[in-house]
Amino acid sequence: MKHNTHIALGLLGATLLAATLSACAPVTRTASGQICNAAAAKALMMKDHCLTCHSLTKQKSGPTFKAVAKRYQGNPNAEADLYAHLTSDDVSKMPDGDTGYHKCIRTENPERIRNMVRWILDQ
Repeated sequence: MKHNTHIALGLLGATLLAATLSACAPVTRTASGQICNAAAAKALMMKDHCLTCHSLTKQKSGPTFKAVAKRYQGNPNAEADLYAHLTSDDVSKMPDGDTGYHKCIRTENPERIRNMVRWILDQ
């Protein structure tokens, strides 16, 4: 097989494994009582390359997930506001003060994004 075929098969296998694990992952409740599947949230983050700029606690070019959760704390519309931010190509202010466009999360299933939002807000 050609090298590109090996890479494609490897990526397909990794995607199938992530989908299988996220489907079998335990569903938990967030601090606010919302249902959340952490493995599915992390799988979507990996698929959409969120972890390139964000981390749970390590500062990268984007804010940490803990900082995002803190920013939305006490906001009764937090889930809807963060969902809107993640699904539109908004301009974002970076921790260093620069601004840039936030990549829009694209999926055929909006519930996957809502699950990821709940996971982020629970950090």
